[in-house]
Amino acid sequence: MRLLTKKEDLVLKTIKNYFGQKNRMPTIREIQKEVSRLGLKTKSLASIFLYLRHLEEKGFIQRDSGNRSIKICDQSKKKFCSVPILGTASAGTPLFFAQENIEGYLKISRRLITKKITDALFAIQIFGNSMDLARINNRRIEDGDYVLIDSDSKDFRDGDKVLATIDGLATIKIFHRIDQDTIGLFPQSSEKSHKPIYLTPGDNFVINGKVIEVLKTPNLALA
Repeated sequence: MRLLTKKEDLVLKTIKNYFGQKNRMPTIREIQKEVSRLGLKTKSLASIFLYLRHLEEKGFIQRDSGNRSIKICDQSKKKFCSVPILGTASAGTPLFFAQENIEGYLKISRRLITKKITDALFAIQIFGNSMDLARINNRRIEDGDYVLIDSDSKDFRDGDKVLATIDGLATIKIFHRIDQDTIGLFPQSSEKSHKPIYLTPGDNFVINGKVIEVLKTPNLALA
C-alpha cells in the first residue's frame, strides 16, 4: 500500500470526519472549505480534485461521477496479502523437489514487502545451513525460514540470491557468472563443507527467481 502525504492524509480525514458527522459524503466545495479551515490552503477546486485522484490511485477511495460519489475503501483487506508456499528448497546440496502444487499460504503484512504483490511472488521454506551467513535486508537465510521468490526477476546479477532447480531438485544459492558458458551457484555458510555448483547450458536446470525477502521462523524447541 502506498503511503499518503500529509496533505493527502488531511483530505482523507476530512472526508471521513464529514461522513461520520453528517452521514453523507462531502462535495468538492465542502471538502475545500473544511481543509481550508484546518490550515490547508488551496488555490482552486482543481487542487482538491488532484488530492482525490491521488487518494484513488493509492486505493483509499473510489469515485463515480455524482456530486457526493466518494466511497472510502476498506483498508483492512489491504494490509495483508496471502503468498502461496510452493515447497521446500535445500540450503545445501539440492535435496528437495520444488513442487508446483500449492502447499499452503503465508499471511504477510504488506509493509514487509517493497515489491508490488503479483502472481509472480511465492514462498519456499529453507532446509539446511549452506546460506546461514547470507543476508537479505539484513536478515540471515537460516534453516526453517521462509524466503520470498520473485519469479519475474530474470536478469540475474553476480551476488543475487536465487532459487534454482537442478534435475528437479531445488536449492538456494548465490548466483555468479563465471564466463559466457558457465554459471556458479555458491553457498555462504558457517559450515565449510558446503561446495559451489557449476552449471553449463547443457545441464538440466532452471533459475526460478530471485530471493527478495526472508521471513524468520524462530526456534521454538524447548531446551
